[in-house]
Amino acid sequence: MSEEWISGCGPATRDPGGAVDALRGITVGPGCRVQILADEEAQVVMAGDFRSPGNRARALLDAAWRGRWAELTDLDGSYWVVAQNPRARFVCGDVSGFRSVFYRPGGDGVGAFVWSTSARRLAARYGAQPDLMTLAARLAAGAEHWPHHTAYQNIQAVPGGFGLLLTADGSQRLIDVSGIHPHRTLTAGAPAFATALERAVHSRMEAAGTAGADVSGGLDSSTLAILAAEKGTVRAVTYTDPHTSAEDLRHARRVAGHIRTPLHEGTGGPGELPFAWSAGQPVTEQPAAASLDTAQHALHLRPAAGLPLHFTGHGGDVVLDGSSAVWTAMVQDGRRRVARREVTGWARTRNRSPRELWSAVTRAAATGYPGALLEAADRLETGVTDPRRPGVWTWCHLGHTAQWLTPGARHQVAALLRESARAAEPTARADLVEQRSSLRLIAADARDTIPLEASWNVRLVHPYLDNAVVRAAFAITPAERHGTTVFKPLLGAALPRLPHWLTGRTTKGSFTRQLLTGLLHHQRQVAELIATGPLVTAGLLDPGPALAALARAGTRAEDLYDLHRLAMTCQWLTAHSNDRLMEKAC
Repeated sequence: MSEEWISGCGPATRDPGGAVDALRGITVGPGCRVQILADEEAQVVMAGDFRSPGNRARALLDAAWRGRWAELTDLDGSYWVVAQNPRARFVCGDVSGFRSVFYRPGGDGVGAFVWSTSARRLAARYGAQPDLMTLAARLAAGAEHWPHHTAYQNIQAVPGGFGLLLTADGSQRLIDVSGIHPHRTLTAGAPAFATALERAVHSRMEAAGTAGADVSGGLDSSTLAILAAEKGTVRAVTYTDPHTSAEDLRHARRVAGHIRTPLHEGTGGPGELPFAWSAGQPVTEQPAAASLDTAQHALHLRPAAGLPLHFTGHGGDVVLDGSSAVWTAMVQDGRRRVARREVTGWARTRNRSPRELWSAVTRAAATGYPGALLEAADRLETGVTDPRRPGVWTWCHLGHTAQWLTPGARHQVAALLRESARAAEPTARADLVEQRSSLRLIAADARDTIPLEASWNVRLVHPYLDNAVVRAAFAITPAERHGTTVFKPLLGAALPRLPHWLTGRTTKGSFTRQLLTGLLHHQRQVAELIATGPLVTAGLLDPGPALAALARAGTRAEDLYDLHRLAMTCQWLTAHSNDRLMEKAC
């Protein structure tokens, strides 16, 4: 399997991989696709999965010379860019953060500044240890409030949608390359989105000829499989066991019949239940959910192993649909009547209290992002937290893990929340903050899973995370994309040729039953993992409440989300401590 990474280690160091001559000190992973554009005035290196620039090469070099950095991210695909002119060097990934860039603050000018698209490789170079406080904060309040932090001490991330500009005098600053300007209606924006998604799938399929595709029965993966089948042969795979959704499986079979291909059903048993891991599995970049169900992935992906690529619907939930944050944004904009009408209608169709949900929406609008972070910090320090979710989006939700932290850890997380509050934009719109942070979170999960792909012998691609696809979707305002009576209305509007029985689906299978079964099956191993993990030994996590929640997991599901995130974090910390591959490399 190829290794897709690129690093800038400075001219005095070497890194296993291939050196790129156009820019001194740049190396790439073996097998990573690279294209170099260079003339006397500027140089551009593109690495990853991208469509060749062709006759746009001259325009890209001109953009690098003039410092129009965002234009370098306009090619189809998913890739990194390193560009240089006599005044500066620029490094960036993609809009979502799937193609991330990491760096160590400081440095002595462009030539000595060290960065990498792999946080793990950069941490290995400097011997950086896991940042236990950041991990505890993520578990208690969510990772979205600290987009610059990583799981490693003193290793920072360039947030998705930004690039890092390194000038000749050694200064560093972030440049916004997102190009996201929500202004279109669903009707006006749907054709551009259709074009972007079709290109993202068709171009890859034309190059591959045959590809694997997840066909779970949901809208996201099913749409990609249908588009891929228009240009080549699809090997459709899905996973099922006694605890997964029978409705999803029926839809998956119907999709496979629609594209006239067999559906390879991986039927799992006790050995494939989640919350299991092996000592020999690859170590992920940072904590990743897939590290707890590698056997399940290995089983259902086996028929697609060895193919040039494998399509997944990862990211579709964020790109295709808005969230209930749109109601908070409506109130912020003074559209209270419209917001209340939508909240009331949504609540009544789900047998919820409209008054309770409306109260949560208006409170979030009145508090704002900085205020919500400060309130969360105060609740943490006093220990008065309510882990129940309000049923609609909020700026900062303190989950059950906030109650499992020690008093000292809660105090430190509160300090981190106050630090984020000082940097937060007071007038930030709820819907735009939510779609940006959700995109980054789901992209990070895909990114951190990449090391596991080698053990499955697949190369996963995520068309919904391509720059062109994200930009086309997010050009449509979140309220227009948010489905209240129709699920993910953008798909039906953009691709009317999709079968109505797919785009008209209004239900979605749940993995709660499977996760609970797996947690009960592996309860003893998970308990030992938590009780002996670094979060406990460092005095950040009180094992008593966490283990009590684990013991009652069979009778209620409300702790499941927090237990799952805690287990994947503890598994990563344990695997990291035993990792023999953390060699000195950037």
